[in-house]
Amino acid sequence: MGQHPSRQDILHKEVCDLNMRNWLCANVAMRDTSKALAVCLHRRISQIHKEMSRAVGGGRQCTKNCTRNRIDFCSVCERWSREIIAICEPDYRARINWSRLNSAEWPHNPYEVARALIPKAHRLYYKCSEFHEDFRFSLSFIENCTEIPVSRSLCEKSWQFRSRLKRKNSTMRMGWGDLEDGISAMISLVSLPALGGNGSTVEKLKTLTDVDSDDDKSNQSCYIM
Repeated sequence: MGQHPSRQDILHKEVCDLNMRNWLCANVAMRDTSKALAVCLHRRISQIHKEMSRAVGGGRQCTKNCTRNRIDFCSVCERWSREIIAICEPDYRARINWSRLNSAEWPHNPYEVARALIPKAHRLYYKCSEFHEDFRFSLSFIENCTEIPVSRSLCEKSWQFRSRLKRKNSTMRMGWGDLEDGISAMISLVSLPALGGNGSTVEKLKTLTDVDSDDDKSNQSCYIM
């Protein structure tokens, strides 16, 4: 009977696979990008909420929780809803599902306002680390908010990179070209002035595709170990 490969042998084979290392680097790139976006969006959401609050008229509160009870908006909720619509991309405005929001919290909870621009965000996402760790939520907010100008093509490339990671999850492999394209999109995203122009994150991302210039292209792979 032949010997079964040891766990060490299996691990060694995996980490020596160039496409496996590319997949790992892609995940590192997604993690670092998500963290950088989270820091910026935390500030931007707070700033947007303060501007809305001034426009609405200070700390006026809704006592009916109009969206949750699915009744006609009171004067407070009506004014807040107009402010929310004003920062939404035109093609997104009709997609807002008001009934899943908690309008009574709009005057004091910036993240409940932000959730209007994130279609699939759970109502409790802002009470945990989910928003700050989930690239979907950050990119959805960026894509749907006029306050953060970003090209549609860059959003599409960013979504495609995340999708490649998701689809490849079972095999944990990624080609060099897909890695280069994905990290290029992440660098472009975090470099946007509206997102803070994260210089340190850009440098981290660049190192993930650094290779010796005399390497054969077919053998190129990122190195994180």
